[in-house]
Amino acid sequence: MKKIKLMVIAMTVTMLTAVAPAAMAQPAQNVQQLEREIEQHEKNIKEKENSIKDLEEQIDNMKSQLKDLESQKKTLEKELKAEIKTRKDKFVTRDELVYDQEIADVLYNPYNKSDVEEALDSFEGMETKEVIKKKEIVQKYGEYTKDLRDFMEKMKKNLAANHWKYVSSSTDLYKKFEKELKGTKYWKIYNKKEKNESIDYLDRVMDKIMLFKNDGLKSETQFNEVLNMLYAN
Repeated sequence: MKKIKLMVIAMTVTMLTAVAPAAMAQPAQNVQQLEREIEQHEKNIKEKENSIKDLEEQIDNMKSQLKDLESQKKTLEKELKAEIKTRKDKFVTRDELVYDQEIADVLYNPYNKSDVEEALDSFEGMETKEVIKKKEIVQKYGEYTKDLRDFMEKMKKNLAANHWKYVSSSTDLYKKFEKELKGTKYWKIYNKKEKNESIDYLDRVMDKIMLFKNDGLKSETQFNEVLNMLYAN
């Protein structure tokens, strides 16, 4: 029995002796593994640092390119602004030239429907506001002429009834003539012709009417001369 116990003890010691070197070798293997992993991390770190450096260089290049593009953009914007201004200036010159050559003469001569219609066509394609706003007065040339003619025809009856005698500014007939003259559609245009666009021909008609009025509304010949101007066409 004692012999069996001794054999068991001997076997146990033998097993412990065999296991001990293996247990001592395990930590060495873990260190090697960790060192390999550390090397891999260091490699990864180096690669990522290099990648970041490359990206930073690309960013710097892009910043330089962006700065250059911004400079090009500003230059183009400046050139565009100058181009737009030059175009506008030339359009103003063009529109004013068309007005002087194709429209102004229509307002210098007696009203003629076909001439006015042709003149209105010349406004097509214009962009200059100062010229375009003159279109309305051309459109109303016929209307202004007819209104003045109706006024003169109406006053002719009253003046003929007075036998074309001199009329002072204090009389009812004179006051009526003056009031209705100022009530004509063209009066507002004529009264502000120094500041605004007007119709040259009707301005001359109005000048003669004013002269006739200031002379006392007494000359039938003078009156008919004005009236005939409104029947020219």
